[in-house]
Amino acid sequence: MLHESGEDYLEAILVIRRLRGSCRNVDIAGRLGRSKPSVTKALSNLAAAGLVRMSGHDVLLTEEGERAASATLERHRFFKRLLVESGVDAKTASAEACRMEHCLSEDSFRRLADRLAPETGAA
Repeated sequence: MLHESGEDYLEAILVIRRLRGSCRNVDIAGRLGRSKPSVTKALSNLAAAGLVRMSGHDVLLTEEGERAASATLERHRFFKRLLVESGVDAKTASAEACRMEHCLSEDSFRRLADRLAPETGAA
């Protein structure tokens, strides 16, 4: 089972790669506000779990890492949209969505998203 910080790293790698086409340790450190040594250690753990791999200085997601990152990003976007539609400012909504994205099982999240999608368009 992936911990919250691991999900945050995978999500950051996915977003950075989508924005820039590549991702380096320093990009992750900047996005997450972590030190480069902390990022290096986390990437080593994620690589050992088969979720990322390195190609030179470029950090790549494996298929499994891509699936986990995409699921975390989907949850983040869902909760952020739901909060913004409820009147929460975008910055606060993003910070709170980051915490909320880790709390539910996949089954519970799907049920919630399916239940709210017709009402909010949030799914």
